[in-house]
Order: sequence, then structure tokens, then C-alpha cells
Amino acid sequence: MKLEFKDLRELLIFNIKYYRYVNNYSQEKLAELSKLSPRYITDVERGLHCPTIPKIESIAKSLNIEPYELFINVDRDKNIINKMRSGRQYNQK
Repeated sequence: MKLEFKDLRELLIFNIKYYRYVNNYSQEKLAELSKLSPRYITDVERGLHCPTIPKIESIAKSLNIEPYELFINVDRDKNIINKMRSGRQYNQK
């Protein structure tokens, strides 16, 4: 499933959340792994903060992907997208 994004920032925000769901991580788990605060991860996903390059690298490493993967628009797993849209994710690591 390919999605459209209005700008690079929107794509970055979506990809952080998407790969977090792929890894079945809560925001708290991603924050712990990337050594950032849970509030910061929440604010990034809400579009209130735009992470710096070092923070993008840390987030990507925690998500088991290369940083550039947060900036590319590829086909997505429809099941993951449906999970994201359904609200709160349960059974998180």
C-alpha cells in the first residue's frame, strides 16, 4: 500500500511511527532504546518537534533500520497501517 505525503516532515513522522509498529514497540520502548524521553517521541510523532540528524540516527538504529529509510516512501504493509489507524497498540514490547 503506497501513501501520499504533503512534505518530507510528514513522511518522516509517519515512518517513525510505522517502523515503531513494525517492531511492536511502544513509544516508551522506543524512547528507552534511542535514549530519548518518551515525551520527545510523543511530540515527534505528533509533529510538534522535528528531530535533529543525531536523534534521527538514534531513532533509526533503535528501529533496526538505516536513517535514510525514514525519508523514503515505499509500499507499506496494509495490516500495520490498519493497526496504526485503529488507535492504541496493545501487546507492546
